[in-house]
Amino acid sequence: NKLLYRDAFLCTIMTFIVAGLLYSVFINLSILDPFEKAFKDFKFTDMFYSERYNESLRNREIVLVNIKHADRFQLAQTISKIAEQKPKVIGLDIIFKDRKLEVTDSILKSVLDVNKNIVTSYFHDKDSVVNNNDYFKLKNEKKGYINLNLKGQNTVIRDFIGVKGKDNKEFAFATQLALGAGYIDKTSALKELKKPIPINYIGNKDVFLNFDIDKISSYDIPAIKDAVVILGYLGDGDENYDIEDKHFTPLNEEWVGRAIPDTYGVVIHANILNMLSKQNLIYRVSVFITYIIAFILCFFTVLFALKLYKRNSFVFDITEKIVQLVLSIVFLYLALLLLQANIYVSIVPIILLCLLGIEMIDYYEYLVKYLNKKFKWESHLL
Repeated sequence: NKLLYRDAFLCTIMTFIVAGLLYSVFINLSILDPFEKAFKDFKFTDMFYSERYNESLRNREIVLVNIKHADRFQLAQTISKIAEQKPKVIGLDIIFKDRKLEVTDSILKSVLDVNKNIVTSYFHDKDSVVNNNDYFKLKNEKKGYINLNLKGQNTVIRDFIGVKGKDNKEFAFATQLALGAGYIDKTSALKELKKPIPINYIGNKDVFLNFDIDKISSYDIPAIKDAVVILGYLGDGDENYDIEDKHFTPLNEEWVGRAIPDTYGVVIHANILNMLSKQNLIYRVSVFITYIIAFILCFFTVLFALKLYKRNSFVFDITEKIVQLVLSIVFLYLALLLLQANIYVSIVPIILLCLLGIEMIDYYEYLVKYLNKKFKWESHLL
């Protein structure tokens, strides 16, 4: 038994070394860049979100308004109409970068000045910041950045940072909305939202009440009272081809080979806000802990495989792929169960290392035979 456990431990170490070498080759060969990008764009856990829609998850306290390509006069009318119905907060996923017509600009400015529960937005563009024109700057303005593509993140929007900047003085758009609505307080935001957090998506725009700007301007909507209302772009035509302010997310029905962005930016902000409002944050298991788990599971996988290999190598060769398939399914299922419990584990390295550990047994046997011949090395396999 001592030899068996030692062999399992050493074979696991060997697996990690080989995996590290293969990974370094994989990321350093430019010819493999397309494959690296494909793997980064794909996460097994995306299956959880793409099939998640459930009527019980709908949030009726967040109302989305599709501004289409409305002019500033219509926007001013709509904001004023919404404010009359007493929402908790009005969020503007819109940037009024330049001045336009004096008359419409002045009307819009007066509407913004009158209503104190408005959250405006701005955008980081490389080294510069895109803000509303100074003309529209509000006294005691509450504004949040609407950037969704985090530094180092691939094309699929899976994470967000709620607080950043020097001295943690910059808040994300959804964070400002949550603060304004009283869903969170500033202390907890500064404590919990400084690091990238997986977005706990509940669905696309259909899980939120959403209206076109024309309807909002013409009718009273009872659902607006005490709700958070976010004005943003939700398409102005064929949504399959309209990709303005649209992003790839785990909600995409295509897990790999994504071709068309699936979710508008304002819907992503709404999903983040929903998560904050329900204190439904996802805990991400750190990289260090993930690899500790991977090492332990790889060790026991190799231990089981060594026993099977020693007992009957022929049976091992026949059943090897079946065992690998079953392990993959079990680990993936466990990862999805953990995600349902709001615990995110990066399962891919765990699966790959366990599968590689089984493959390494033949090579480990060659190694111990060589060591036995040279140094009288003892092994469970000999």
